[in-house]
Amino acid sequence: MLVGIGGAVMFTPFFMLVLRLDPLIALGVGLTIEVFGFSSGVIGYLRKKVINFSVVKQVIVLTIPATVVGVVLGRLVPAFVLKILLSLLILYLAYQFLLEGKECLPKDPRCTGVSTSSERLNLTKMVKVTSMLGGLLVGMISSGLGEVNELNFLKKLKMTVPVASGTSVFLVAMSAIVGVCAHTYFLICQGELLIFTNVISLLIFTVPGVVLGAQAGVTLSNIINRKSMGKFVGALFAVLAILTFLTITYSTWIG
Repeated sequence: MLVGIGGAVMFTPFFMLVLRLDPLIALGVGLTIEVFGFSSGVIGYLRKKVINFSVVKQVIVLTIPATVVGVVLGRLVPAFVLKILLSLLILYLAYQFLLEGKECLPKDPRCTGVSTSSERLNLTKMVKVTSMLGGLLVGMISSGLGEVNELNFLKKLKMTVPVASGTSVFLVAMSAIVGVCAHTYFLICQGELLIFTNVISLLIFTVPGVVLGAQAGVTLSNIINRKSMGKFVGALFAVLAILTFLTITYSTWIG
């Protein structure tokens, strides 16, 4: 919650590698955990009034429909393809955070991600497209939007850590809720809802942790500067990419 990304990125590889859960179940459980964690985070950031709703309004109309489409595609595309997409995305984001890019002209929309042609904060097409891709990945693999948001908000929009995290958490929470509802709908239609009875114990032990952890993340976001956070997120993404590649290798090996 401190960095505004989804815990499913870490939970899902753990569920697959250690607990050996089916990818569909692991992704569904990870997304369900996200709903509780991010909902708790939203409450904390709303109290601090650091969510940029001007950005939210422009992004959420893209991410919500993309999440629904992602849920549908996630049931059609092979699991290993989805995991490869996620790992490549995370590696790219790690590169963006850890390695300095080319110098940009002041207020250049290609670098800032913001068009200043009007008084209203208008996001560039690239920011909108990547946000839509993030929403699509949330529906497909339970992760991706928070990771894209952190790149856009910290590196492109130059938001402070609390505002970047708060805005990202709100967007991910909305997409996660929609994603869980869509997944549940398909499970009910196909008579597969009972598969989650086998993992109810995971939710019992993880949900309280993510709820409390979300509040801790909200508090810590106020004492972390943007540059340090960018380096931390980059290193975290590199680790997550490795975990995802391990998941792919493991799934291929047992397959």
